[in-house]
Parts: sequence; structure tokens; C-alpha cells
Amino acid sequence: MATTTAAFAVYGTLLVGCAFLLYVCMFGGSSSGWVGKLHDMLTTCSCLGPCLHRVFGPRCCAALRRVEDVCCWRPNPLLQLFYVALMGGGFTLFCLHSLPHMPNPRLPEWHRFSAYATMLTGIVIFIFASFADPGTITPARLHRFSQVPFDGVIYAPKMCRTCMVPRPARSKHCVICNKCVAKFDHHCPWLNTCVAERNYRYFLSFLSFHAFLCFYSTYIHVKITHHLAIDVHRLDEAYFLGPNGQPQYLTNWQCVQYLFMHHNIVLAIGIFCFVIGIALSGFWGYHVWLIWCGKTTNETFKWEDLQFDLQEEYRKKHKVDRKKKIKVKLPPNIYARGFFQNVLEVVYPLSSRPVQGFKQARAAGGAMLGFKPRSFNVARERKPRGDDSSDNDEPLDAADVSNHPHAE
Repeated sequence: MATTTAAFAVYGTLLVGCAFLLYVCMFGGSSSGWVGKLHDMLTTCSCLGPCLHRVFGPRCCAALRRVEDVCCWRPNPLLQLFYVALMGGGFTLFCLHSLPHMPNPRLPEWHRFSAYATMLTGIVIFIFASFADPGTITPARLHRFSQVPFDGVIYAPKMCRTCMVPRPARSKHCVICNKCVAKFDHHCPWLNTCVAERNYRYFLSFLSFHAFLCFYSTYIHVKITHHLAIDVHRLDEAYFLGPNGQPQYLTNWQCVQYLFMHHNIVLAIGIFCFVIGIALSGFWGYHVWLIWCGKTTNETFKWEDLQFDLQEEYRKKHKVDRKKKIKVKLPPNIYARGFFQNVLEVVYPLSSRPVQGFKQARAAGGAMLGFKPRSFNVARERKPRGDDSSDNDEPLDAADVSNHPHAE
């Protein structure tokens, strides 16, 4: 029993460690504290540079930079292949170790078929989400993404110097895919594509269905474990003789230890699926909260930068100590139009709806650069903040717009 307890301690430590690393990798990028620093250290190869330079020399560092560039800053299918290997390997273990215990008195026959159907549906959703158009902006399709108004706070009319197209509001040039996409949320390495206006619904379907798949797998393995404990090994009737010679029934913990010794793969699959299901549900819930707020992941960083800048301006103006927390009032978010309307724009994107050229876009202050918004009144005129004001963009004046081939 002592060996089994030690094994459980090791498994528990690994489980907690993996869950913490998963949290850091998923949410550490938006943190400015030690979690954010740990995220930067884990997701970049720069922390290994000084050590490798001392041990192996400059050639190794140059090779490391090339590997980092290919793996982190270029489209590649590495995590897609890892997903396929993870799903394929997990389902193979399921067929070898769990499926032989189905059906049983706790699981009907139809669960054998629903397990295959659920797995196949997850693969289909993954393929569809990976290859669906995220909303790539081209000169020929510019009018479809021009119905969103500029707020004058975090978005202003700009020209993308790389793609040489006007940048509609809420769009961004993805440095990994090297293209402009509408309503940019983030670049997903698991799908090897940007998550943006036109494939955001498929991304949410991918998250929600795989969370369901994990919880369904957990349910199946809980039922199999219950069947093994009660119907096969009859642990509810098992006992051992204590020091005084009297029979003592097994505790729940002793039953779990016994099952882990004889059916470790079955229990490991159930626990792993439960942890991954919790992580996917949390990530899905985070995106539902973003929809509620009328924001994207990219825009959360912009609003945080704007809040920081306003706080710095207030500190300089009123000479407030940096240690003192300051609350500032942010301009209204014109893209938060109510939860129902926000959900409708995700399910049925604006760019998929019928439009009539640029006239409607101009009336709403869309991508007709140089025209002020008419449908919305911005409370405060301010230079937009965020990473959109990079060297890849330049503001356009009225003369630039008049010379653009898509201007009326």
C-alpha cells in the first residue's frame, strides 16, 4: 500500500503541475505579473540563448533562432499533428482497455456506437475549424468587411503596408499568417489559422464539443470503474483481517488504489479527460464572456493598454505615487451592443450578410477611410492605442482615400 500511495502522490503532483502549466500557457499571456513572466519564459526560446551560447557557441544560437522562427512565427502543422496523435493515441487506448468492458450492467449497448460517433464528430469539427476562412481581407472582398464603424478610441482608418489594403475596424494584420483578417481574435496554433470573424463560431464549436467529448469520456470511464469495482471485483464486499483479527471492510481510498493497480489505464484516461474538459470549458467560458463584453482577445490587450496610459497620464498630472491604485473611466465600447446582438454577429457574421457596395459602409463609418462615423457618437476623441499602430500600418488622409481604387 505504501508503494501505491507514493505512486498516487507522484501522479497527483504531475496532474497539478500539468494543470498549472496549462493555465500559464493559456492565460499567462494576458498577465503582467510573475505568471506572465513565466509564460514568456515557457513560450520563447530566448531564455535558453545565454546558456547555449556559452556551451555550444553562436552557431547553436543561430540554429535555435531559426527553429523558433519556424515553430513560433510561421504557419506550421506541429500542434495539429500533436492533436491528431493525442486523439488517435487516446482512442487507441480506449479501444484496447475500456471498450472490452462495454456494454455492462451500468452502460447500455448504444454507448459503444456513440463513442465512435462522438470521436468522429470531433475530428470533423477540427478539420472544418482548421480550414474555414477566418475572414481574409483582400481588395476584392474589402466591401464585405466595411460595415463595422471606427470608434476613434482603439481603431482609426489605416492602410496596411504589407497587404496594401485599407484596414477595416476591428481587423488586424497577423504576423504569423502574413495577412489581414477581419475582427481578429487571436492566432490559434492548434488550428494553424487565425480565429477571426468568419471562423469564430467554428472555433467555439471546436472548444464546446471537445469539452463535451472529454466529459462524456469521463462519464463512460466512471461507469466502467463502478462496474469493475462492484460487479467484477466486488470490492463492496471485500475485507481484510485487522491487527486484532477482526474483518475490516475496504475504504474508498483503498478501493481506488486497488483499481489503479489493476486497471490503471482506464482510470488514467478518465482523469485525463476530466482535467482537459475543465480546461476547455474554462477557455470556452472566457470567450463567452468576451462575447458578452463585445470584445475580442486582441481588443482586451488594447483596452488594457488604454487603461494603463490613462492611469499614467493621471499620475503625471496629479503627481500620484505609483504604488497607489487609480481607477480611470474608459470611453464606451461601441461594439458591445447587447449579448443577443453580439451572439448573432458571431453566428451570422456581418461580412456574410448581403451588402450593397460601400454606401452602407460609408453611412456607418466603416472602412471608407477618411469619413467620420455617423451612426455612433464617440464620447472622447483620442488616438487609438494598441498594437495596430505598428510600422505595418499608416493612417490615411482624404487624399489617400480619393486615390484608392476602391474609393467612390
